[in-house]
Amino acid sequence: LFFPGTLATQHQHQLLEAMSEEEWEETLSDLSESDAGSWIESEHSGLKEFFRQNGVCLTAGIIVADVVGAGILAMPLAVANFGLVPGSIALVVFLAANVHISIVMWRVRMFCPTCENANTYTALVRGAFASAPVWQRHLMVVVTGFCQKSFILGMLVLYLMSAGKGFGMMFYETQICLPVWVFYAALLLFPFAVTARRMGTWQSLVWINVATIIGTVLIPLAYYALYGTEKFRLSGSKVEMVSNLSSREMLSSASIYTFGMTSQFLLVEIIAEMKEPLKMPIAYAAVSAPLQLVMFAVAGIGGYLCMGNKVDGMMNENLPFGGAFQLAAGCMLTHMLISYLIKGVVLCKSVHRLADAKYADASDNRLRSWIVWICIVSLMLLLAWFLANIVPFFGAAVDLLGASVTPISCWLVPLILYMRMCWDYPDWDCEDPKSSSRCSRFLKSLEWVAIGLECTLALLLLLFGTGSSLRTIAKEWSTYGEPFECHCEGLWKTCSCSASHAGMVDICPLPT
Repeated sequence: LFFPGTLATQHQHQLLEAMSEEEWEETLSDLSESDAGSWIESEHSGLKEFFRQNGVCLTAGIIVADVVGAGILAMPLAVANFGLVPGSIALVVFLAANVHISIVMWRVRMFCPTCENANTYTALVRGAFASAPVWQRHLMVVVTGFCQKSFILGMLVLYLMSAGKGFGMMFYETQICLPVWVFYAALLLFPFAVTARRMGTWQSLVWINVATIIGTVLIPLAYYALYGTEKFRLSGSKVEMVSNLSSREMLSSASIYTFGMTSQFLLVEIIAEMKEPLKMPIAYAAVSAPLQLVMFAVAGIGGYLCMGNKVDGMMNENLPFGGAFQLAAGCMLTHMLISYLIKGVVLCKSVHRLADAKYADASDNRLRSWIVWICIVSLMLLLAWFLANIVPFFGAAVDLLGASVTPISCWLVPLILYMRMCWDYPDWDCEDPKSSSRCSRFLKSLEWVAIGLECTLALLLLLFGTGSSLRTIAKEWSTYGEPFECHCEGLWKTCSCSASHAGMVDICPLPT
């Protein structure tokens, strides 16, 4: 601001750190005509770090809120398909693989010389492939951008649909159809979405989200512990140490694990908002990962032990109508809306940069910037509402997202970026290549074996899992109903809509 066109010196840093928030806003408003936001984000300003607000704890909270989303509610089904022992082992293995791939992606962002200023996923790909042939770079950027954006859009649709279900479940005595509840959920989200231009804008909501995730999982489990599950389990449902795995069930479980534990499609943006990006492994591996493990284990293993191998749908859907059902639904509603908010920021910012790049900076308070932002957020909510009412099926959507774009965007692309960095800069991790010890060489070899296994698993899931998910959807399409149907199942406490719901068997007469 004071010495444009040069890097900020230590004295300038001290002056800038001493400025109050009001002085920052006044200074930025004076620079509006010269596009202050774009200048701050440029490589010449040296001020980008002053707009990074997220510390280790907040970053860990954002990662938990990002990773532990809708997928956690399908974890009992994933464990049930494998059986208790293999399902528990698979849960740990998939989470460890996700943490490892995230750390690998962080290495590319921090230590690849051409990725130092990468603040988006596609910018990271462009930087990592800077020395590659042009056609390779363009191909990777297009594939990554498409997979990332389509995955986030699919997540937003899933979140909004689940939030609408949560709304309807809270007020199950009010007979309003699902499309209307989904619209109400979008209206509730709108004021938060239009004011959140960074993932850490609403810091309190991040921690509320973590609390509601825990509530969504623990309320059903606590209810089962107090009242038992004999009345709610399907006939013949049991706990098996090892199930009779079919290829379809194995692929379905792998898709659920992959979908439920991924974060790589937002990781670059999360790193970009950290005060100290070098501490991301602490936020991820030391703080976030143990919490994720506990939550996934409690949800998956606990839900399976309670409901048995015939568990279906989301955990809270297996509760009988009543106070616990409404409380769990309220937690799900809150969790889904905040999860939409976090991921929606990334997608809407990307669209904003594409539509009006000069006014797309999150720090730009000019009227045009805000008008375009509000329009983009509104259109994205309408699109998500429209798509949610065309494909209102939860489990099949999780399988399809987990098997199709997730292996590409969250597994293969980060690993390929790391391979490219190691090819172009083989000594990136050692100032003196000759000083590498035998132990470090052994660990590197072990890591490359793990990378090979992760790539193989991702390719198998992509090739066979996607086909299996599409065949399942085609087979069961007639059971999903027409687009924009009422879909009152599990929402209305009536025999015509919820005769098979938990606790309704004694109320509703058996069909003759």
